[in-house]
Amino acid sequence: MSGSQQAAPSDLRADVRYRTDGKHTLYGIGLRWRIGENAADQGAWPPPEDWNNGEAPYPHEYEVWINGEVRQTVFLHWPAWDWAPSNSHWVDLGEEPGAEYRVKIRAKSDGGFTAFTDEVTVGSDHARPWSAPRLPRGERRSVDAGPRHGTVNHPRSRAAVAIRDSDPSRICVEARRLNTSTTWQEVIPGAARMLDDYPWNNGQRYLEYRKFFEGATVPSTGNEAFRGLDLAPDDTLGEWPLTELDTSAPTQTFSYDYTAYHTNETWSHRWFVTRADWDAASGLRWEDLEPIPFLVEVQGSHHEEESSAWEFASFPRRTGRAAIVHIWGGHGGPDTPDGSNGGKTGEFFASTCDVMLRS
Repeated sequence: MSGSQQAAPSDLRADVRYRTDGKHTLYGIGLRWRIGENAADQGAWPPPEDWNNGEAPYPHEYEVWINGEVRQTVFLHWPAWDWAPSNSHWVDLGEEPGAEYRVKIRAKSDGGFTAFTDEVTVGSDHARPWSAPRLPRGERRSVDAGPRHGTVNHPRSRAAVAIRDSDPSRICVEARRLNTSTTWQEVIPGAARMLDDYPWNNGQRYLEYRKFFEGATVPSTGNEAFRGLDLAPDDTLGEWPLTELDTSAPTQTFSYDYTAYHTNETWSHRWFVTRADWDAASGLRWEDLEPIPFLVEVQGSHHEEESSAWEFASFPRRTGRAAIVHIWGGHGGPDTPDGSNGGKTGEFFASTCDVMLRS
């Protein structure tokens, strides 16, 4: 039996926690499990016996099932010095969590899935404050001054179709007229706003991006340089170019195009989809999104490449007009004036993708 077949998750632990992001209080399910010799209650030292400097036979792909259905695919990667990310995960629940969740996970191993862990039931009425996991003794964290920025290529983002590809549709022409930036790969709040209110919480080690999305400005991140991306379709402007997705297919494959590729353990991809009752004509607010991202990647692989692709089965099976919002961010961005926050403000890059779901 191969090492990857032997590594199946077990001993799942879960609790609901909360953390602040500006004026917002965000909830999530903190998950820990046993994988190989890495136990759910593993402390910060010593390393698991099979750790092998980060080359342990642990799976990188998991499914998170909540209340009996698959809600999220997560791709986990980790630096050689830190084993905590290989058996822990935060599942976003948004600002208004349900009263109770039944959670179980399984891993992808040698082309198939392992057995599920036992199902764990957690409630939000006893939610605890978030606390960052302990770092290993002698940890080696590094700040990446050139994070891998870009945009979603499939389904194509508004930045890709309007700015990069110069689509001739009326709404794209108007978006280009309104924009003052022609940089398709950097839809970001901007240095001034990030210096004023850091997106990365270095002490608690998580990305604080929710506070940057107020009103129907999700596509632009509230950055006036990209205000054309906030345009809502109407009879005059027409519709944003749509990518058709067959939700009856067993899997979806999404891709992201980088202009620079660097590895930093703080960075993550998160993909959200609009709620089933969203009206595109009203613009796009954060409140229009399902709170649980259907796809997450933590850190990213260690291979130098210009794009990434994920094949997954956790996209909701429904039909109709929708938007997908992708957040890619971590500890990068401008230098902090006094060297605080680990020396960087943090930053994130946003992609909004217009899709038509069919079955």
